[in-house]
Amino acid sequence: MYFLGLHLVDWLILAIYFVAIIWIALRARKRIQNTEDFYQGNRSFGKILTAFLNFGNMTDAGQVAFASREIYRQGISGIWISNVVLFHTPFQWFISAWQRRARYIGPGDMFLHRYESKFLAGLYALVLVIAASYGNTTGFLLTGKTLQAMMVKPEVEYSVEERASVEGFLRLKELRALDYGTLNQAQQEELEALTIQDQEGNLHAFISYLDLTTFYILYAILIAAYTILGGLFAIALVDVIQGILIIFLSLILIPLGLSAIGGLVGLQNRVPDAMTELFGSGAGSEYTWYFVAGLALLNLVVNAPKSFTLGGSPKDDRSARLGFVGGALSKRFMMLGWAFTGLIAVGLYAGSVSDPTNIWGVMTRDLLGVGAIGLMIAAIFSANMDGAATSSLDASAAFTKNIWEPVKPGTSERTQVGIGRLIIGLILLGSVLFSTVFDNVVDVFKYALSVGAIVGPAFWMAFFWRRVNTKAVAIQMLISLVMTVVAANLIPAISALNTSSALTQQTAERVVEFQAKASEKDVSEGLATTAGEMITKSERIPPQPIFFTSVSVDESGVVVGGGTFRTNVWLLDKLGFDFSSWNKAGIETAGFLFDAIFPFVLLILISIFTKPNSDRVLREFYARVNTPAVADPEEDARLVQEKIDNPELVEQNKMFPHTNIEFWKPTRFDILGFAACVAFVALIIGLYMILSSIARG
Repeated sequence: MYFLGLHLVDWLILAIYFVAIIWIALRARKRIQNTEDFYQGNRSFGKILTAFLNFGNMTDAGQVAFASREIYRQGISGIWISNVVLFHTPFQWFISAWQRRARYIGPGDMFLHRYESKFLAGLYALVLVIAASYGNTTGFLLTGKTLQAMMVKPEVEYSVEERASVEGFLRLKELRALDYGTLNQAQQEELEALTIQDQEGNLHAFISYLDLTTFYILYAILIAAYTILGGLFAIALVDVIQGILIIFLSLILIPLGLSAIGGLVGLQNRVPDAMTELFGSGAGSEYTWYFVAGLALLNLVVNAPKSFTLGGSPKDDRSARLGFVGGALSKRFMMLGWAFTGLIAVGLYAGSVSDPTNIWGVMTRDLLGVGAIGLMIAAIFSANMDGAATSSLDASAAFTKNIWEPVKPGTSERTQVGIGRLIIGLILLGSVLFSTVFDNVVDVFKYALSVGAIVGPAFWMAFFWRRVNTKAVAIQMLISLVMTVVAANLIPAISALNTSSALTQQTAERVVEFQAKASEKDVSEGLATTAGEMITKSERIPPQPIFFTSVSVDESGVVVGGGTFRTNVWLLDKLGFDFSSWNKAGIETAGFLFDAIFPFVLLILISIFTKPNSDRVLREFYARVNTPAVADPEEDARLVQEKIDNPELVEQNKMFPHTNIEFWKPTRFDILGFAACVAFVALIIGLYMILSSIARG
């Protein structure tokens, strides 16, 4: 009754799920007559459907598996890799309104209209297509590796190489369980050698039937099928299914996991205190408070008001704001369940899983029964496919409206939809290629944020400062593109540079001591008298690359830089920053701050000394931004035209009238919504603190 590690019942459930989403796409296809239908669902979504759409979009790329992966590695502080957007919730109250009020279809329309540049619109569309292909990689990796852990090959079927790989991992686990200070020289050398093999991906806790490359191809075909057929209508309807499945996915493993670990007492005994800290403080912690702050700032820059395709789909202002924020708040609550499940994973499998990305799949395989495993896989598929579908649709809209239409003016709406569908297919093909090249999902995520910072500042400045202009945006985007994309990927490919001793520098290795509760194993080894007693332990903190995201040693003993090159950190080094004694969290935080601030500095300085955009364009744009959207298209157009014809109405609505600062006077609805979002953020942080306290005991 089993095939490739899964029961036939689970395969049947998956088949039903796949047939269902294709059926939805075929039904949605009948509603598509033009590009507005395909990309924005005819701007007809109310609060409920908008909430489901945003909830689905915000839980893209396997946030559940992603969060659990990082909690398994770093403790509860790892939740911030997925939940750093919590701090953006109050800003989304306004971002959702700006996106709807812009009244654009293509993501690049801002550059075409506000910045009066077909070149910038086309450049942004190209960046967005590349960013979508690369960004989808996160979801592909998480889905594939989670499924790998559920399709495990029995030991009797191992090859010689596969058996050696598993045995090497078990030995590494055994050595890591010992206090580093008690190891003799031979054991230390063996530990370091096995650690290198593990980092290179040669050691595995299990062997899977699933070939990832084959999976990526089939997965891309499935996503392409329902996105190409049904556009945003199909995505929104599938999001309703996803919302239901995500609730199941977020809660089902908690009671089963607690039962397996021995309840809360068992959790408290097995999870080290250091892994219950909401912000990591140890020498090896990657999620320190300053790292989270830097990541949140960069994430806010990247998540500028620029999602005009999805953001333009609600029928009016209130639907946009209540729907988008409602979807966001729902996700924040779900993440509490993900955090709890991640801590349970630490207690159950600490050190037992070679690739942390597999952890959700391992828990599903061990704790769920036949049928429930199929539902879990369907839930993971649904969450990850939505992210890839929406980003591909957004990039497709940019290409169609900002590259194809200017080159081929007069192209029919029907042909534009066809071109858009082709681009979606090409984007997903690119995602397959990226997924076969990159393996570390966290590095992929962080680099995708840096790429997003190329364009985010131009959107923020457009809404806030009338003086920012085309020349400033063009120069800033080109400089950022060279630094973040060209140099970051070209330097690791040039042997003279990726082997340079100046560029392959690493931080110094350290052995640190820390206080921890003694385990039963510590008692048996004579390191403590009773379990739970506070004792001093030591841990080896290996060297960390400074300028490259990874380094390795080739067969001739030469240190080679790999991954991507941190151009931002290299520039800071030239400005006098010495990173040799910094930890990984500090180095990455410095890079985040550079990426978040540097583009704004360029935009402000260049705009001050160059000519602003035309008064006609500025008048039209800010008339839109200051006019709440209404459901009736004719009435909506009339209200916008009224403010275009009477610019004084716009000035009266500004906090600082007759200046270049563009903040509208907040209404009672604005203030109450913002205050409610701030209170909600405080509530969620408080709940995380309670969860952390429960886990610590």
